[in-house]
Amino acid sequence: MVLLESRNYTVGLICALPLELAATTAMLDEVHEKPTRQGFEDKNNYDLGRIGPHNAVIACLPDGTYGTAAATALVVSMLSSYKAIRFCIMVGIGGGVPSAAHDIRLGDVIVSKPRGTYTGVIQYDYGKAIDGQIVLNASSNKPPKILLTAVASLAAEHMKQKNNMSKNISTMLSKYPNMKEKFSYRGADNDQLYEATYNHVDDCRTCHRCDKSKLVVRPARNSTDPEIFYGNIGSGNLVMKDGVKRDELAGQHNILCFEMEAAGLMDHCSCLVIRGVCDYADSHKNKDWQEYSAATAAAYAKELLCSVPVVDIDQTSAAFDSVRPTNTIYSQMGLIDPPPLPSPAFILTNRFYPKNSISLGSIVPDRRYPNQDALTAEICLEEGSDFSLSIDKNFSDFVDTRAKSDSVFKQAIIKLFLLPLVKGVEGDIQVFSEESCVYLLQQPRELFKRLCDLPNVKSWLEDACVGKRPVYFIVGYRTVLNARFVAKEIKPPRSRRLPPGVGQTTRYNTTGERIYAICYRKVKFENLKKGRGEILDSTNEWRMFSHHRDAGTEEDQIVVVDISSEDEKGKSSFGIFPSQIGAELWTGI
Repeated sequence: MVLLESRNYTVGLICALPLELAATTAMLDEVHEKPTRQGFEDKNNYDLGRIGPHNAVIACLPDGTYGTAAATALVVSMLSSYKAIRFCIMVGIGGGVPSAAHDIRLGDVIVSKPRGTYTGVIQYDYGKAIDGQIVLNASSNKPPKILLTAVASLAAEHMKQKNNMSKNISTMLSKYPNMKEKFSYRGADNDQLYEATYNHVDDCRTCHRCDKSKLVVRPARNSTDPEIFYGNIGSGNLVMKDGVKRDELAGQHNILCFEMEAAGLMDHCSCLVIRGVCDYADSHKNKDWQEYSAATAAAYAKELLCSVPVVDIDQTSAAFDSVRPTNTIYSQMGLIDPPPLPSPAFILTNRFYPKNSISLGSIVPDRRYPNQDALTAEICLEEGSDFSLSIDKNFSDFVDTRAKSDSVFKQAIIKLFLLPLVKGVEGDIQVFSEESCVYLLQQPRELFKRLCDLPNVKSWLEDACVGKRPVYFIVGYRTVLNARFVAKEIKPPRSRRLPPGVGQTTRYNTTGERIYAICYRKVKFENLKKGRGEILDSTNEWRMFSHHRDAGTEEDQIVVVDISSEDEKGKSSFGIFPSQIGAELWTGI
């Protein structure tokens, strides 16, 4: 079996389900030996091999794990272990959106492609309701140009002759006979589309009790070969199982397919999404077509990769190194952006604070007590223009504390929930929350300059400057909503007893939206010059004001006030936490 170094792998293939992984790895023309060693923080399990002329790395989400946050963690680790990857492809299944304009059938393939103002993947559960409509304020990066060019070339080729997907699936089934039963075509008679307003009969796995008069009549196709559609794919943390909501969102945003992971990838790498249609994203969805649809997606991915030109590995590595500082040049080349540096940096709080007790844009004198003696911003902040909001629905993270690990999440959660009571825990711990949100100022320096125009802010900062007191500006925070923590086998220190009622399985609850980590920037004071008692207004990013050093003197000291360009870090570090918004650094005071 072939054994290659990590620098030889230039394509990343990402799956969410084991059946998707099975179909994708079965498309390999050559299987390579798996890596025997990888970084401690990389928890992925990789399959390696060659598809056409390309060496590919294939990874799947942990079993039972879904959603955009899990996909983010996977791709961040993959790119850190295989730095020569030029682009990624998400291969798997999704729920199709049939319409008069797009006669989508089960087993067909949807390929993400920019449409209108969208870039091919739309996070449909990240937006706000306005006048009864959902207005999405988050869109992801475009797929890499090298793949979009190959997609266009392949689409043109398919206009002249049929695609090779059925041929690729046939080769796969011949190579792996055990896959024939589940990964073969399911038959047109088993492809049924019901009216969007007609719901599935409860407690039935199949639709044998559903009203057949509610079926949508569609003309028979001349061939059983899957067809390919190009356009927007809706991605979110919620399973789409509602025909009316499906059509509503699809109509507003030209969505052809719904799935649950792609949005977690697009901000961290150049990625194309390929989805085989396994259901119609309505209440009638079932798993009968999942394996075959995974096979059609994998078959298209193989055909696409065979049409992408090969770039010499040495040239690719050199290009990766040379453009690392300049993301715009890197993107123009059609390659992925380098793995992001830890940004932002969050400092864990010493307790859970109600969200309304701490404001974005507040100025605080002590990071240990962010809700005390703080100067709250007197400017109304608007979501989207002033700050971003990233939401993970149904947040649930599982941590095995028996592992000898410096897990970021494990240490952070133990600090938040258990430090006052216990010395340590054994067994498994888990956190549940209805939502996990990240709030971040879009332009913190510009907002700080706006605040410096306010008389009370100017006076407050002048007093801090005279007293030489440290001052910090809140640029973001993390929250959980109605969080619940479960720990097993809690061991208290010998010198301390646990409160009555605390047993081996203990629950700690919070109510409402609570802040548990804050991102700070330090406020800087710099003496600029001495002059007459005048106030200087700067038109650039610096904000200047006068400061009286000695009462009775005619000279004023002009002080430049600004915030640091780097986030504050605590004395203790919990390490890097892969998240939906990037690789975050978690620290403590």
